[in-house]
Amino acid sequence: MTTSPALADDIPMVAIGLPFAPETPRPVAASHPLYHRIETSEIAGLPPTIKSSALNWIAAAKRSSVNAALRDSIDRMNMLAPDAASGRARLVVTWKGSDTPFRIGTKNEASVTLHYQLVRIDNGQMIFDREITTSAKGGGVDAGMRDNGIVRAAIAANFASAANCIDRAAFGTAPADCALVPHFSVSVERRR
Repeated sequence: MTTSPALADDIPMVAIGLPFAPETPRPVAASHPLYHRIETSEIAGLPPTIKSSALNWIAAAKRSSVNAALRDSIDRMNMLAPDAASGRARLVVTWKGSDTPFRIGTKNEASVTLHYQLVRIDNGQMIFDREITTSAKGGGVDAGMRDNGIVRAAIAANFASAANCIDRAAFGTAPADCALVPHFSVSVERRR
């Protein structure tokens, strides 16, 4: 994700345009049925702060920044409705949790799970309903900072996976497993 080590807070939670497998999310064209048509709201069940583990006293992200990253991800995909009148579908997201194993060493992996539902505003029809678990890997010598950076990258991968799958669902081609695999890792260091 970065060419040089970064602070954990420098790891973005919006990954649209970064490399993933089996495909990389790309902004939708004006001809797409969801172009500027999705409304978002606050993520349900999201704690005030996201931490990489119960042992970590430093938060990886605040609730407000995670909600903003979801909105920014949908916006960068050209699917965010510019105003309420333009919205045709509402994206309802529920936080299911994150997991970062306690590991002594310089590398680790974190996973994040969210549940996404896309519902038509006019009639309540469910367009999309998936739970997505994504993971990210990274390194760094300060375990707390490293793990927080990795959690932020896993959140970014989750939002990118959902946006990509929603794009495909509009045409009935969403894969059974929406999780994309990041072709990037994070490297976090303490700045002096």
